[in-house]
Amino acid sequence: MQWQKKHMRRHRKRAAAVAQVAVCSTVILGMGALVIDIGAMYTAQTELQVAADAAALAAASQLAGLDGSDPRTKALEAAGTYAQLNQPVGLAVQVFPDDLEFGRSEYNPNTERFRFQEGGGPFDSVRVTLRHAPDSSRLKLPFLFAPILGAKSTQLEARAAAVFIPRDIAVVIDLSNSMNYDSQLRYWNRTDGGYSNLRDIWCALDGPEPQRPYLPSAVVDETEYADDTGPTFGYMTEWGAPLQPTNPGRYNHTSDPGLTYIRRNYSQSASVFGPKLSAAGYNASEQSALLSSSNDGTATHFVNRTGVLLGLAQWRSGKSGAAYPGGGNGDNVLANSEMVWLPNPPFAKSWNWSTFINYQQGSTAMFRYYYGLKTFTNFLLDNQPRPTQTEGLWATPQQPLRATKDAVLVLADVIDSLESLDQLSLEVYGRYAAHEIDLTDDLYRVPNRLYQRQTAHYDTTTNIGGGMYHAIASLLYSETARRASSKIMVLMSDGLPNEQDTRGSLSLIDQMDPPAGSPQSWGSGGSAPSDYALAMARIAANNKIRIFTVSVGSGSDRSLMQSIAAIGGGQEFYADGTPEEYTKQLEDIFRSLGGKRPVALIE
Repeated sequence: MQWQKKHMRRHRKRAAAVAQVAVCSTVILGMGALVIDIGAMYTAQTELQVAADAAALAAASQLAGLDGSDPRTKALEAAGTYAQLNQPVGLAVQVFPDDLEFGRSEYNPNTERFRFQEGGGPFDSVRVTLRHAPDSSRLKLPFLFAPILGAKSTQLEARAAAVFIPRDIAVVIDLSNSMNYDSQLRYWNRTDGGYSNLRDIWCALDGPEPQRPYLPSAVVDETEYADDTGPTFGYMTEWGAPLQPTNPGRYNHTSDPGLTYIRRNYSQSASVFGPKLSAAGYNASEQSALLSSSNDGTATHFVNRTGVLLGLAQWRSGKSGAAYPGGGNGDNVLANSEMVWLPNPPFAKSWNWSTFINYQQGSTAMFRYYYGLKTFTNFLLDNQPRPTQTEGLWATPQQPLRATKDAVLVLADVIDSLESLDQLSLEVYGRYAAHEIDLTDDLYRVPNRLYQRQTAHYDTTTNIGGGMYHAIASLLYSETARRASSKIMVLMSDGLPNEQDTRGSLSLIDQMDPPAGSPQSWGSGGSAPSDYALAMARIAANNKIRIFTVSVGSGSDRSLMQSIAAIGGGQEFYADGTPEEYTKQLEDIFRSLGGKRPVALIE
């Protein structure tokens, strides 16, 4: 009896435990199902947010619309593509037009953050909401276990907004003397299809400044200066044969009617010079002395008689019946005291006519001993290019500098058309680099200042690293530089670096240096200027400055420019060929650079 009672009590306890386990198992299974479904929901939501972020960035990158198409159409296509590439596992996502909002975000300089504002224009930002399946129904995630508790699915939605980040762009331009080489006589017979636009330089010496942009033409004399006669000096009144022959080698300077051959220690022909000397009033005795080379051994005699033969000077010989009486001693030597030179041209600053004559008899002169408007204009570009030597060469179409100026104008036009918050600065370099224009949203200050700079404006040689130093200083330390902006350097050069600064001469270099251990091989004596430029590229990259390089001309060191761009995480562009060809190429390059706008998420 006692045993039966105990057995009954144990049986009741087991039954209660079974009931408890049954009830708890249901709860436990329900909680487990809920945890699994909630976990799946959070995973899907996270993945959907990633897809929304990608879609917003892709859509925003299409807002420039530089090809003339509707940016909203391209933004929708890009958002849909990237949403599907990143869609959550097991879900099909579709972006419809009403899932996109276009706007113009406001930038708060105090918080250095953007706030999306729908509407306005032109659009610089877009907000994407992922909420639809391909059949346009709301996006739903089916539950696996939650239906036990009465929940079959949940709606998913993710939103993200992206904006074009404003750029601080430092434009770094080569002003070394090689930036007018394509206009010089040195390339009169080039075989790559190029040609010298020297005649346009001559015509522009007395104005007008070329149009902006200047439009060179491969067809002989069919430029904006085709009907311009240009300035004349003495008997140098005819330009002569064109320098842009259809086939290289057809131009022959020895038969060019615009050039006069006067060689030292060689007597001149009376049939060539006699009529001009007679018209100027020189008598037979004076003409004999002027045509004879017998006194060319005297240091200044040849220069002076060449000046008279070119109509650039008058000789007061002192002979009986002289053309210009007074001052001379009557012998056959043209002394300096007996000369009256024509006034120097208004653009001459540090040279005179005897400087030109001496240059043209030098062994390095193109078409040595040939004098005329061609060799005179070439003398200015090659020997007297600085503004302290020849004023106003900036207002002539020096190539490839003029093509570069026009390309920078295109850059400003593109950025201005975007109505963005971008800023431009201008840095230039020869031997000495110079900061020209602070970062500014008054974009046209940059091309307008550059148009007033000529080759060798500060010096004739090439200090690429110095120009990069000033760009880094402008982008990081100037008062108008912005922390939230994307930092861009656009570096242009046509030649090899052959100058560098010392570390001690750069006041901000210690602040700029990359972390300890980074290679620094310049400034210690004997290092190559290219090392200096590469060191500046590393400093820029360490400070998140992206570098795009533009190489111009067949003589440029593309390897160095490619290395600089690679270090700076950018790209090297290249323009070559005729002035007509690389003018267009440069404009296309700078147009492309103007449209390379970075995007970032703001929501």
